[in-house]
Order: sequence, then C-alpha cells, then structure tokens
Amino acid sequence: MPAHLIAEQGWSYEELWQGCMLMSIAHAIFVADAPDLAHEISWDGFNYNMNNSQGSRGTITFHPDFFVAGFRNDELSSDSWSAKDYLGQAPEKVVKLAEQETLQYLLDDVDGETLPSITTAIWEDKNQVFSSHSFDEMLVRGGELLEIQCMDLAAAFKACEEEYEFTEEQMTLLKKLFYMKIEQPNEAITLSQCDIDAIGSRNEEGINESKLLFAEIGIEWQRGIYRLEQDKSED
Repeated sequence: MPAHLIAEQGWSYEELWQGCMLMSIAHAIFVADAPDLAHEISWDGFNYNMNNSQGSRGTITFHPDFFVAGFRNDELSSDSWSAKDYLGQAPEKVVKLAEQETLQYLLDDVDGETLPSITTAIWEDKNQVFSSHSFDEMLVRGGELLEIQCMDLAAAFKACEEEYEFTEEQMTLLKKLFYMKIEQPNEAITLSQCDIDAIGSRNEEGINESKLLFAEIGIEWQRGIYRLEQDKSED
C-alpha cells in the first residue's frame, strides 16, 4: 500500500498535539456535566484516544520525535489488509511504536482472534506526515475524528464553543488552561476555586470523571475545595 503525503495545514506534529490538548481540556470541562461521554477522549501516557460513540475510534501516539496514528471506522466493510499492512511504507521505528503502543488500543475480534483492527493510518517521518490513503479517503476511514484538532486555533475555539455549548466563563477557562499547557507542557497546573466555579457543575459523577481526565494531562483540582464549597451550599 503506497504512502500519501499529507500537505494540508493543521496536520503537523505540533499542530496536532496542540489540537489534541485543546480538545482534551474542552472535553474535561464538558464531562463535568456529561459523565456518560467521558470515554470519548482520553490520554494514557503519550497515547491520545478518541471514540465518537458512533462507530469510529482512533489513537495517536506522540513519541518525542515523531507520531503514529491508527483509526477504525466500523461502518466500512472489512478488507484483507492487516493493521501492519497499512503501515507498510512507514519507517521501522514507526511500525515498532505502533505495534507496542498505538495498535494496542485498537484491538478487535478478527476471525476469533484478538488483533489490531484499523481502516487507515497516518505517521510522521522527517517532519513530513504520510497516510496509507489519500487525504479525503483517510478522513472517511476514521481520520475525521481529528476535524477540530487540525483546525487553526481561532476556528478550533469557535468549534469547541459550539460543540459543547460553552458559557463565556467556560470559554475563558478553556483558553487560559490551553495557553498555560502549551507554554509549559511539563509543568503541573492546579485549578483554582475560580477555575472550578467556571466549570459550573454540581454533578458528583461528572466532577469525578472531569478530575480524572484533567489529571491525565497534568491538571489537578485543588484537593478538598469542591467538597468544601458544596458543603457550604447545602448549609
């Protein structure tokens, strides 16, 4: 299977990482009132996982020097290609990382065996991004999960506001946390009481899910603050 160069703006390593971080923060805010959808976006180490609850899922593994991603659209009829076939033109280091990390999140029952199952793949090599399919076909095969993540920032912020129906306070918090995260990606961030108030939820299950999602990207809730404020509101 030939490799196709992706030259479209928004698909570089840095742009995708920033887009994934933006969506992760937005999702963590949203989930505080929608805990049933917590599974749709998550991080496990340097693996970013997506599931749109409509038959498409994907994982991007952000190695420090390159990335590799696999996607599966369950609406497509299966073909004879194995997951490794989709990465046939990728460098050995990319294939190895995919086998060790990315594809482990995309397992399915294949003829009675639990095997990686994808319908398209993308990867970076020498600062260029490639796909196992043409750009438009890659999107149909699952890459459309990155629709917002690959937008320019202004459009992505607007899309998050519309997608999650955020308040002005929630949008202000999203932008604040996003810029803090990309400016100092390895620094721990702690939400203040004002930040927690901006999230605006009193859903206990949602709060717990939100805390978990934030923790996956190095953002912590101040311990005890939510419980203290909740108790006060009940007095």
